[in-house]
Amino acid sequence: MLKNVLLLFTLINLVCSLMIGQQSAWQSTQYSDHIIKLTYQPANYTTQENISDAVILKPKFKKKIQTQFVSTSAIINNEWSIDYVEKNDYKGFSIKLKSNEAIYGGGERALPLNRRGYAFNLHNNPWYGYGEGADNLNFSVPFFTSSMGYGLFFDNPSSGKVDIGRGQAEFMDVTFSSGQINVYIIYGKSPKDILKRYHDLTGTQGLPPRWVLGNFMSRFGYTSEKQIDEVASAMQKEKIPFDAMIIDLFWFGDSIKGTMGNLEWVNKTKWPDPAAMISKYKKQNIKTLLITEPFILQSSTQYEASLPFLAVDKDRKPYVLQDFYFGKGGLVDIYKHDAQDWFWSKHDQQNKIGVAAWWGDLGEPEKHPSDLFHDLKDMGHQRLFGSHEVHNIYGHFWTKMLYKNYEKYYPDTRLFSLNRSGFAGSQRYSIFPWSGDVSRSWGGMRAQLPIMLGMSMSGIPYIHSDAGGFAGGEGDYELYVRWLQMCAFTPIFRPHGSALYEVDKSSPSFPSEPALVPSPFKEMAADVVRLRYSMLAYNYTLSYLQAVKGKPLVAPLYYYFPDDSKSLKIEDQYLWGENIIVAPILQKSATERKVYLPEQNLWYPIDFDFKSGIPMKGETTVQTKMNELPLFIKEGSFIPLIVKIGKTSEDFRTDTLTLHYFFSDQSSTYTLFDDDGLDKNSIAKGKYELITFQAKPTAGKLRFDVSSNKGQFSTKPKSRFIKLKIHSDKSYKSGKIIMGKISQKIMNISELGFDFNGQSVSLKLSN
Repeated sequence: MLKNVLLLFTLINLVCSLMIGQQSAWQSTQYSDHIIKLTYQPANYTTQENISDAVILKPKFKKKIQTQFVSTSAIINNEWSIDYVEKNDYKGFSIKLKSNEAIYGGGERALPLNRRGYAFNLHNNPWYGYGEGADNLNFSVPFFTSSMGYGLFFDNPSSGKVDIGRGQAEFMDVTFSSGQINVYIIYGKSPKDILKRYHDLTGTQGLPPRWVLGNFMSRFGYTSEKQIDEVASAMQKEKIPFDAMIIDLFWFGDSIKGTMGNLEWVNKTKWPDPAAMISKYKKQNIKTLLITEPFILQSSTQYEASLPFLAVDKDRKPYVLQDFYFGKGGLVDIYKHDAQDWFWSKHDQQNKIGVAAWWGDLGEPEKHPSDLFHDLKDMGHQRLFGSHEVHNIYGHFWTKMLYKNYEKYYPDTRLFSLNRSGFAGSQRYSIFPWSGDVSRSWGGMRAQLPIMLGMSMSGIPYIHSDAGGFAGGEGDYELYVRWLQMCAFTPIFRPHGSALYEVDKSSPSFPSEPALVPSPFKEMAADVVRLRYSMLAYNYTLSYLQAVKGKPLVAPLYYYFPDDSKSLKIEDQYLWGENIIVAPILQKSATERKVYLPEQNLWYPIDFDFKSGIPMKGETTVQTKMNELPLFIKEGSFIPLIVKIGKTSEDFRTDTLTLHYFFSDQSSTYTLFDDDGLDKNSIAKGKYELITFQAKPTAGKLRFDVSSNKGQFSTKPKSRFIKLKIHSDKSYKSGKIIMGKISQKIMNISELGFDFNGQSVSLKLSN
């Protein structure tokens, strides 16, 4: 009966399509056994271009997912439907939700992770001094995951709107102001499946240079080489490692306003010899990063040269922004090849004197009026595109421009592009977005959890925040330390704040560098930085897992425990990798903290020295200390710690490791990734090593096996000394270590260490 009804509806749809002059309004394309794309072509719709490059997966034509089209409805697998809708000139789709269905994703939102009951814009938006509840921030990703086993990706970068059960409780509406009306349906049994298949569709993020997982010296802003020298000396005096310094807009001018677009060092007094300064720090293994913005002011040295490369008005004349905060000027038309080449040339002038990476700011773009137009002729389109049609993909194209030019001119270099705005697929171009101009407040810090976790579940793995907060504030050192503690377990660790002093006396100044805060907070912050460096091997392995398997670095509890009803509700904790639960301290003067530890496993509480307590699970309350935050390690986990952390990540070595094992009754495996930390093509070339650790407990005995793929790379140590630290309430009295055919007794179980040169090793312990 149902088949007959569907056949009738299909015939009706065909007749209706012919009446409006179209063969069919719908099209379906199979991309894999679990992914299908639906496209709807409305009658007389003239702005249906798809300018996105988000999707890299090629279609697979064998139909596994069945679709039937009934007028403006698409019926999928005879189970559920998606309807075409129009709302106030916005066009898109409406999906009926089940009563208990949760919807996650959508990019950067300081909203609950389950976004059902909320409505927000798909329009990349700067928000100065935001806190909790900020719903429209700098990075929109129209990818959503349902608790009912499917994901939805709307591959449309025009400005849009999302209503997830706010207007109508049972419906999710996603509509756009222009562009192709499409949706990719991604099936999966779990959030893991869906995110992995989304990464199959849009790509993963390649390995970062290892140094970006270290510490940054960063603020708004250093005004001279002398000031940088003073701060760097203070950091080094306190023996606080850092890998890079980031120079804000004062490298191209002395004032905040009126200088944007100079893109060259103009003050020879404050910056007498930039190349020599950069070289001086490079010899210390410290990288230099510079900020750029896509706005070229009329008062800048580059304005006349930039005119052919700027966005235009309706008459195709360079558009002049009249009310831009920084001054009158234009916006680089990043969609034109010649504009990309010109903008790249300004970046590359600084690359040639040693600049290591780039900080791209205001890339939403921050000022993008409705009567400004872009020329997309190099993408095959003859008409001008309004700002709203391309707004959400501007930052994406900027990062892509950098990536492609690095690929061409510096093919072995891993790009670090710090940009706060982008689109789906930006992860392929090595983007490292931060969460914008957050307020320096406890509310601003609390806002970072849903932002970070929502972005990670939207396929953007390296989202992070200005650790310590950016805008306003009165210098709350407790907040500063708590924020840094949280950020030690996030993709990028970058203390950053506003410290303008004489440049802008009206703006509260607060140093972001740990060496400059008073005791005892300085010592606490320094301990956090050193912990971050000691965990480089673990953290870098997370980057490898993202690159090759699409795994997130950071995830909400529901991602790993989707069948745990309590985990679904936890929004103030997260997992760093699969093994570490982080419970940040989010309230001032907190002396205790409620935590939930999924009951499928036991979890070992640890301190910053990796001393563990009695394993636990379920709901509990822990006491808090100012110099630590609650951390819990899943039973069966291996956590490698670097013994020699040095001054920068260039001192990183895996020749001496402390490997912490947290006992479980079940067998477990962990694989450590290691390479030279720099070669962009190390995985493709096979220039890396994978060291696999296995634990196999049996009654009264514990066996460890260590093996390697024996991969080679330039900085690989000839051998490693691995000290194994076992966290368990069980004691072992005897043991032996087996290397090939050689077996020897283990004399000291409590100080168990062994040499490893790639040959398989077994350790057998008995109680």
